[in-house]
Amino acid sequence: MCVCVHVYEPAEDTWLALEVVRELIEANRGASLELCIDVGSGTGVLGLECGSKDVPYTLLLDVNPCAAYCSRLNAERRGMDTLLDVAQCDGLSCIRCPGRRFLVVYNTPYLPVDDGDLEGLAWSGGIREAERLARYAGSCPRLGCIVLVYSSLSGSDKEVLKTLREAGVAVERRSLHIFFEDIVVVYGCRKRGLG
Repeated sequence: MCVCVHVYEPAEDTWLALEVVRELIEANRGASLELCIDVGSGTGVLGLECGSKDVPYTLLLDVNPCAAYCSRLNAERRGMDTLLDVAQCDGLSCIRCPGRRFLVVYNTPYLPVDDGDLEGLAWSGGIREAERLARYAGSCPRLGCIVLVYSSLSGSDKEVLKTLREAGVAVERRSLHIFFEDIVVVYGCRKRGLG
């Protein structure tokens, strides 16, 4: 896996999210997850995992041009560039609600800082971005599953959990304590009959 300049290097949060993504794909085998959207793809680790499994189409998105390039480069190196697409855009702003059952993975920068330069794009974000993505995904009738990663330093995740539950997602939560923070992964799938 190539790690590019100005792109977040996969770390504990990535590996925790990867574990959850693998479990969700396996648990939904045969349940027609037709699309995986990796928001904040960085090096592309999570999206490439989706693309290598039973998900027919994967879209990797990142606002950072260096990260979009890095995702594309890693897809090419793994011979997967014809199986997925990479786009540079802010969150899910460049796409409409998919018309097929999808998995959305959000492991964008999750630290609550405000820094707009290229280096900052690899680190800054927070719970507001997770809330925004949860609202968007929850409004899509074909949402299958969702994975959100953020830091306990971002503040309370009550709104994220409420939004997902109201959208019919059976929410689960994992965390990993590292130094001064907990890395939190909230995930789940929409209950059958709601999409």
